[in-house]
Amino acid sequence: MSYQASGTVAPDEYNQIWHNCWKTMTTKWDKGEVSPALRELVEEKQWKLPSGQGIVPGCGRGYDAMYLASPSLHMVGADLSPIAVETATKLRDEAGISSDLVDFQALDFFKFEVPESKFQLAYDYTFFCALHPSMRASWGARYADVISPGGQLIALMYPLAKSDEDRNCGPPFLLSEADYHKVLDDNFELIHVDPKCKTHDTRVGEEIITVWRRK
Repeated sequence: MSYQASGTVAPDEYNQIWHNCWKTMTTKWDKGEVSPALRELVEEKQWKLPSGQGIVPGCGRGYDAMYLASPSLHMVGADLSPIAVETATKLRDEAGISSDLVDFQALDFFKFEVPESKFQLAYDYTFFCALHPSMRASWGARYADVISPGGQLIALMYPLAKSDEDRNCGPPFLLSEADYHKVLDDNFELIHVDPKCKTHDTRVGEEIITVWRRK
């Protein structure tokens, strides 16, 4: 189902898109591996990840949540779809990764109860673009709610639009760097940006990896 980028949507109705995608296993956004840009940031750029708790909204099969998990950083992979959560949990177990390092939960990112200690890291990829543009302000405000002061949001911007004409319908909704600044700048400081990050072959020129610090 396609939506126009203008106007608003009813979130509960809109969310049915993702339930239906998982019921039919229509997950074309899934590349089957950790994003090259994230791997490059952590392994080649040696970006220092915070300790504590991390979250990956719209985690899908959970590759990135499992990759980021460590004894000092417990990750939560969150997804609306119980099918996605079951799939990610199975993959985790098959990989021999402990639930002490990463667990997967079926929840609504905008409604779940935030732990008192909040999260020290969040990773966002193919989640911002999956939301209707009318939901973006809530996305930025919610990250400000769930990330503790000094915590980090790693946002892999995708898919970047090349013209306004590209931005008429979705999901995924094409986006720009300015779209992120508009909803994050009040509460976050951009501390890293790499427009030449590594990427999947089919997404060259469509991704920029960024890191934002919660003020």
